[in-house]
Amino acid sequence: MFKSLFQCIEENLERKIDIEDAARSAGYSASHLHRLFTFAYGISVADYIRKRKLTNSLPLLLDRRKSILDIAMVCGYEYEQSFSRAFKDEFGITPGKYRMAHPILKVTPPIQDYGYVCGSGLLFGPEFVMFPEISLVGTEHDIPYHDSAWLCPKVALDFWDNQRQMIHEVTNNHVFYGLTHHLGKGYLYSKYMTAVECHHTNQIPEGMKADSFGGYSCVRFHYIGRHHYREISQETAHDMYAAIGRYCNTEDPPAEIHLEKIDMDEFDGEYCLFEFYMPLKKHKYARLRHPYVK
Repeated sequence: MFKSLFQCIEENLERKIDIEDAARSAGYSASHLHRLFTFAYGISVADYIRKRKLTNSLPLLLDRRKSILDIAMVCGYEYEQSFSRAFKDEFGITPGKYRMAHPILKVTPPIQDYGYVCGSGLLFGPEFVMFPEISLVGTEHDIPYHDSAWLCPKVALDFWDNQRQMIHEVTNNHVFYGLTHHLGKGYLYSKYMTAVECHHTNQIPEGMKADSFGGYSCVRFHYIGRHHYREISQETAHDMYAAIGRYCNTEDPPAEIHLEKIDMDEFDGEYCLFEFYMPLKKHKYARLRHPYVK
């Protein structure tokens, strides 16, 4: 999805990079690229290019035969002053002072994570985030582990189409949450709650329940699929959970909870975005290794 884009950027660090051209090299419109790149990496493609160009300027500055203006123009800046401002914002020191003292600086290396292929999409992560506490109201289901790849999407769609309208005081009526309680070893099923976020849980429809998630640090994975949310396949779901399971470094379901989040308004007619959160403080199996290493 992004490999050709990164190749284009690295090959043109000493030239002006046009976002439209970079997007075309990856097969996207500029608006699609901005949205998907920001979701995948937490930074806009324009900011990433700027950081890579400024990082690339460091060895150039050590060559005193080159003027700072020449280096600025190589990095895509028409004026030395604008280059110096961007350089100082990035590194906390001016190009001239760096050339004199050449201290150790924190740089932006090329991104090497192109995502893990899951069916019709790519899974990115893990990353560590603080998830705010939210209140959820919805329906809970007993989901056998061997049926989860097809049964979870089935009950989720049924909830979204037929049940969520009964819930009042919904905070974001376009966001779906799937909250899973793993019951630990010895259980062949999990508790899966299809839900929406609510301002309060004072009015719970009959047959539904309230729960909460967050207020602590989480491990986050995120998926980009070239399809509608309703078309997440069993293969895709299986691949996602297998990759996340490798991160957990265990073949058994972890005795904890995890949360799935889908913002229905994020579907743009071509790509869907899916988020997965697991509490870090309860995550006993993490080994801080890349999840896609088999």
